[in-house]
Amino acid sequence: MKIAYVTSLYPAVSHTFILNEIAALRRLGVEIGTFSVRRARGSDILGSAARDEAENTRSILPLAPVNAFSSLAWCAFRRFGALTDVLRRMVFAAGSLKGTVKWLAYTVEGIVLARWIVNGGYEHLHCHFGNSGSHTAWIAARIANVPFSITCHGSELNDPVGFRLPEKARSAAFIACVSKFGRARLMHASARECWNKYHVVRCGISETTPDPYPNPGPQEREILCVGRLSAEKGHFILLDAFEALLRKVPGVRLVLVGDGPLRAELERRCRELADPSSVIFTGSLDPAAVAERIARASLVALASFSEGVPVVLMEAFSHGRPVVATRVGGIPELVIHGQNGLLVSPGDAGELADAMGFVLSDPDEASRMGALGFAAVRAEFDETKSALGLKSLFESAVAEPRRIHRGSYA
Repeated sequence: MKIAYVTSLYPAVSHTFILNEIAALRRLGVEIGTFSVRRARGSDILGSAARDEAENTRSILPLAPVNAFSSLAWCAFRRFGALTDVLRRMVFAAGSLKGTVKWLAYTVEGIVLARWIVNGGYEHLHCHFGNSGSHTAWIAARIANVPFSITCHGSELNDPVGFRLPEKARSAAFIACVSKFGRARLMHASARECWNKYHVVRCGISETTPDPYPNPGPQEREILCVGRLSAEKGHFILLDAFEALLRKVPGVRLVLVGDGPLRAELERRCRELADPSSVIFTGSLDPAAVAERIARASLVALASFSEGVPVVLMEAFSHGRPVVATRVGGIPELVIHGQNGLLVSPGDAGELADAMGFVLSDPDEASRMGALGFAAVRAEFDETKSALGLKSLFESAVAEPRRIHRGSYA
C-alpha cells in the first residue's frame, strides 16, 4: 500500500506528531511519500528526524514556471475531464471573484500534486488539517482519481462550512478526527449520510517511562507552556494568571516554549511584571529539548481558546506531569478534572491562577495526578494503536473499486 501524505507545511515545529504518525505507519509496513504545499524553512526543521523528512519531502511552492506549465499541459491532455469537473464544481462555486482567484491557485497546486501522485503510483492521498492545504488535496485527488482523506484537528472546526469540509466529506473516503468533539462539530455541519465517514483517530505518542516528580525547593517551582505564540493559545491570559500567582508564590518561574507572531507583544507584557526575569522565552525547541523541559517542570499549563487534543498535554502525561488547561475542544477527553489535572474556563485568569497555585502547593497530589495522566495516554493515546486504526482505514479506502467521483462534488 502506497500512501501520499500532504500538509500545508511539512515538516514543521508544531507538527512533530505528523512526523511520528508517519514513522509509526512505516513501521507497520505502509509506504508513505511526503509532500508539502510550502517548502519548510530552516527554522521549521528541528531535530535529525525532521531534517531527514525535509530532504525527502517534495514541495509545491515556490513553483518553478517549467514545473507549472508542464503540469498544466499534462492535465490538459491526460485529465481534461477531471479538470473541467474541478473548475465547475469547486472553483466557480467559490462564490466571489476573490474566492475564485484563490481556488484557481489551489487548482494549479492540485494539478502539480496530482501529477506527482500519478507518476509515483500512489494509491491514496491523505491530508493533515482541513485548512487550505486540504483544498489542494481535494483537487489533486479528483484529478489523479485516487481516494483521499483528511485528519481534522482544531482550528478548521471553528468554521467547517467556510473550509468546505461538508463538501469534502461527500467525496472523501473518510475523515479522521482527533477528538470526539471534532467529530461532533463535523456531524453538526454535515448531511447525515456522511456521518459514517467520520472516525476518531487519536494523535498518539510513543510509550515512555514517567520521570520522578521533581522535588524542588520552594523557590524553584516551574510552570511550562509549549505552543505557538499566537492568539488562539491565550498566552496573555496565562501571563495575567501568572502575575496573580507571583504575588502568592514568590520565585515561581514560567517557561514559554515556542515562537510566533505575538512574541514581541508578550515580551513587552512581561516587562510589566514585578519580576520580569521570572518568565523565560526559549523560542522553538527540538523534541528532545522539549522533553527535557517537561521533565524539569512542576506542571504544564495551557490557556488556549481553541484546541483539538494538544499533543503537548499527552507529552506532559508521558513524563508523569500534571496539567492545568482550559475546558475547550477535545481537552476534556484527555484531562479529567480533579484526577490527572485541572480544567478551567477559557479567558478566566483568576481561575487559572488558582488552579496552578493548587497544583504547586501539593507536590504529592501533583505526582498522583501525573501518574493518572500517564495511565490515560497509555490507554487511549498510544501512537501504535492510532497508526493501526489509520492503516485499517487506508486499507479499506484503497480496496474500494477505483472510480471517478463526478457526482460526489454536487
